[in-house]
Amino acid sequence: MRFNFKVEDIKYVKILYKDHTDTPATVKGGIKRISEREILVCTKFIEELLLINPQEVVISFICSDGLYRTKTFLKSIENAEPYILLVLQTPQGMEYEQNREYFRVSVEYDCTCEIKDNENIKELNGKTIDLSANGICAKFSTPFLSASEVNLKLYIENRVIELASRIVRNEIAEDNTFKASFAFTKVLDSDRDFISQICIKKQLEQKRNSLY
Repeated sequence: MRFNFKVEDIKYVKILYKDHTDTPATVKGGIKRISEREILVCTKFIEELLLINPQEVVISFICSDGLYRTKTFLKSIENAEPYILLVLQTPQGMEYEQNREYFRVSVEYDCTCEIKDNENIKELNGKTIDLSANGICAKFSTPFLSASEVNLKLYIENRVIELASRIVRNEIAEDNTFKASFAFTKVLDSDRDFISQICIKKQLEQKRNSLY
């Protein structure tokens, strides 16, 4: 779809980039200006924020009606303490990634990620951080940056759910584990309904616990 956002349409953005060690990382910021050629993003000044420019990045636009994602170029960086200004090339198009009706809840379930390692299938064990009927975020002890399309298995309440998925974001977490977000690309309606019911159940439990 064509990129035609205005500043007021966007709550905030997340930018996936590679730092000076070629390691994937993310930074969150607000949109200050959008023109035909450039997008100006403002984020808090962090000394550890080491971006190499120019470079291709993935930018996610978080809006009230969902999440949109596309690739673009980081053109330049300007220090304006206590902020950093990131100048990006305005993209021509974008993809709609997630409908907010499928809300995420914080849950911890066992999961495995199957990826191809040359001709072999490699299985990595992980723990979910959050879950929705559209995807999950999970932590693993081993990185798999070269993978994109993977097969996930979720172990939820004595049930194993297999889901063809795509890695949409990955980064090194604060505890040096590997954190990855997945969007489901193929899921049975019955499995999506089951996951959605689990999310509703967990959300109600969390709200109930917050009252005590």
